[in-house]
Amino acid sequence: MAYSSEVYATAKRVLEERRTSAERLASLKKADIYARFPEIRKMDAELSKNMAALSVLILRGGKDLSSALDEMEEKNAEIKKQKSAILAAGGLSADYLEPQYTCAKCSDLGRKNGILCSCYKEVCRTEAQKELAKSSGSAVCSFDNFSLEYYVDNGACDGTNPRRKMNNYYNFCINYANSFSPDSSSIVMIGKTGLGKTHLSLSIAKTVTDGGFGVVYLPAQKLVSGLEREHFSGSGSDALLQKYTKCDLLIIDDLGAEFQSSFANSAIGNLINERLYENRPTIISTNLSGKELAERYSERTASRILGEYKKLYFVGEDIRFLKNR
Repeated sequence: MAYSSEVYATAKRVLEERRTSAERLASLKKADIYARFPEIRKMDAELSKNMAALSVLILRGGKDLSSALDEMEEKNAEIKKQKSAILAAGGLSADYLEPQYTCAKCSDLGRKNGILCSCYKEVCRTEAQKELAKSSGSAVCSFDNFSLEYYVDNGACDGTNPRRKMNNYYNFCINYANSFSPDSSSIVMIGKTGLGKTHLSLSIAKTVTDGGFGVVYLPAQKLVSGLEREHFSGSGSDALLQKYTKCDLLIIDDLGAEFQSSFANSAIGNLINERLYENRPTIISTNLSGKELAERYSERTASRILGEYKKLYFVGEDIRFLKNR
């Protein structure tokens, strides 16, 4: 699926605006130059006339076509040389009147020879990151600013050392994000509030998005509210449900914090099951234990999460509290 349709539409609009702006500026510069150097207007008119004549020659063909084309090219080259000399005398470059596109490779079209240009891909990445920051409400979480100093190093080497354990999870998440594919495993991050679950899931989201994959990140309450509005709107549309079901990576933050209702429990259970059935990776963070997941949703949903997701049990003290000490 890659990025959302909204990202592609925005990227297309950005490139169109760049191209339009460059051509508008070129038109203004041309009007100014024509006023200052009327002979350049005549030269451009002659070049246009020659191009039209060139098209006619090509359509007619004939045995003398090659020599006629050579003659026309020489004539146009001489006109361009004279034009460049006039511009140079005015302290201007030979391409001064040409549109100065942001991307010289594709002229801000986003494609060249039928192949997507790198500029289009870069705009898509930028817009996808904006979409991610908007949905998460945070643009500062990354692997680079995740700190292990808030986790106690008690010297133990048997799996009870919080810093050692969280360092393992940190490295796992980095490797997961860097090697992500649509066939990657699903992850559930379990632990009390303030232990870094949101930070690491957002860090994964940022890296995976940079890799060109479509990531949907949102709190469980926002997910349920959106699906509920869509379901009861009477429009018959399931665009939001399809977006959550088909995206490359779905990240549900704070599962269990949403308002409890039969619709919420059913919607979340169905979404989890559908993505597992289609082998699409999902990351869930929750404060609920396995028993609480079963009580809140169903034993089947809890079994799917705990049995088929990679489980990361976060440990330590509330980092938000430690930071404000």
